[in-house]
Amino acid sequence: MTITLTPRAGTIDGIRREETDPFHQLVDHLVADGDDRARAAGRQARRTLAEMAPGYARQPVLRLIRPLNFRAADDACVLCGYWTCRCGSAGVAR
Repeated sequence: MTITLTPRAGTIDGIRREETDPFHQLVDHLVADGDDRARAAGRQARRTLAEMAPGYARQPVLRLIRPLNFRAADDACVLCGYWTCRCGSAGVAR
């Protein structure tokens, strides 16, 4: 006797689609409604941060590491003075 098991809920893609499709439809409806209202008032809906908040300065992106500055390949070592470093400072950042 062979028993075959079939999933009852469907595939993961089907489940995701069932959860997200109504949301996307709602958002599309709200966007279309907002565009219609703005057009009726003689305006255009704002879409970008620059349009929504003119003059707003965004905070710079956080950098978790400091930039490394390696010496150029054609420079002599600043510590020992040799073109082929003998002191082992080839990777030291200045």
